[in-house]
Amino acid sequence: MYKYDQKPGTRFSDESNATLQKIRDSEYSVLVGRNNCGKSYLLKSLTQQWGQNASYLGPARYQNFNLLGYYTPNRNRRDEKWRQFMNQWQQQQQNIDNSPVNLQQAIAELADEQRDKLTEVIYDLLGVTLEFRYTVENNSMSQKYISCDGHNISYTSSGFRLITTLVTSLLDTDYDTFLIDEPELGISPEAQGVLADFLFDRNHRVKYFPHIKTLVFATHSTIFLDKSHISNNYTVSKHGDEIAISPVQTQSDFNSIHFFLLGNRFETLYLPSSIILVEGKCDHKFVERVTSLRHSNSQISVIAANSDNRIKEVLSVAKGLLSDLQKSPYRDRIFIILDSVHQSGLPNQLESMGILRENIVIWPRNGIEYYYPPSLIDKIYGLGDEMIIDGDIVSRNGVSYNKNELAEKVISMMNTETVMHPDFQTLFLSKLEVKLG
Repeated sequence: MYKYDQKPGTRFSDESNATLQKIRDSEYSVLVGRNNCGKSYLLKSLTQQWGQNASYLGPARYQNFNLLGYYTPNRNRRDEKWRQFMNQWQQQQQNIDNSPVNLQQAIAELADEQRDKLTEVIYDLLGVTLEFRYTVENNSMSQKYISCDGHNISYTSSGFRLITTLVTSLLDTDYDTFLIDEPELGISPEAQGVLADFLFDRNHRVKYFPHIKTLVFATHSTIFLDKSHISNNYTVSKHGDEIAISPVQTQSDFNSIHFFLLGNRFETLYLPSSIILVEGKCDHKFVERVTSLRHSNSQISVIAANSDNRIKEVLSVAKGLLSDLQKSPYRDRIFIILDSVHQSGLPNQLESMGILRENIVIWPRNGIEYYYPPSLIDKIYGLGDEMIIDGDIVSRNGVSYNKNELAEKVISMMNTETVMHPDFQTLFLSKLEVKLG
């Protein structure tokens, strides 16, 4: 138990050392994890370890100013920033996230060529024209300010200034390594996408930031994941005082962190938590009723293809909407339910389209009616003989209903306490429940 003013003895797991070296050797690295998992601690530790060529940008980088400051040459500028960072990092009584960067000063310290790049980048990113103007026209002795499409930068949004701070910092050729905590901070999703695309673009990197060898992000945004090279993404977790860093190794791992950053809920994107394709109308009615009762807080889309021949057609439409299913976080959340009698080779074809084999449910008997809750079938037909399905008619004990009538009776009698058929529970429902958490 720590005292109230005692700094925790946070450390990295032994297995993480090789991973840290891999991050050092990479052009891009993206760190993902829960709040308080150690991402910021990791960025600061790496900044300290990598030395004065590394620049840390913390989340507290909000800047506002009215006039540009004067540039006074200082040969020890980088040393002073380093000392400022180290003083904050070694603070014993609290965790300080201020960045040792001041936008007003940083812009003044850029060489003219770098300021030209800044105006070019900001225009490319945001369509805003930056101009460095005199406060008094025709008087070069007056102080300068930054005009953004005709008005002072101090009147721009915090998001605009946050992006400008980030870009200005990256243009500083004193550093070849930048570690950025939450690059998405204060920036609209649209601007995040533009910024991420810009920073991950190889041509932009060469044109504007050729001095940068390593760029490390710690993020809560899916937008800043490295989608082109999934091995550049890492999960950070903390157990007690020990931090573990694990590289993403498979597409499934990448899908998992993508889904985690969506809050483990596709509903945050107005998308269903899961998609279930079934063959017929009765299957649709029953499965939709079961999932709505069992998972009322989730949005589950049950789609009736009307025949096993149309399942591939419907799945092709889904692939068009979700892009490559093999790389989609939806991949393990699409289920297909088939009768025992279905088109030859259909399961293999569905698997080749990107559906996981374990998510293709095939009933041992031909008909969803065999998998209705046994207790409800007993109430409807009475105890006794085995159910017989002949075309559209389902009979037992001399009592007959067509399939639609039976489906309506079953779903009207169901509630949250209804016990499902063992095969329905094992072959389908339990798998769905694992995915939905």
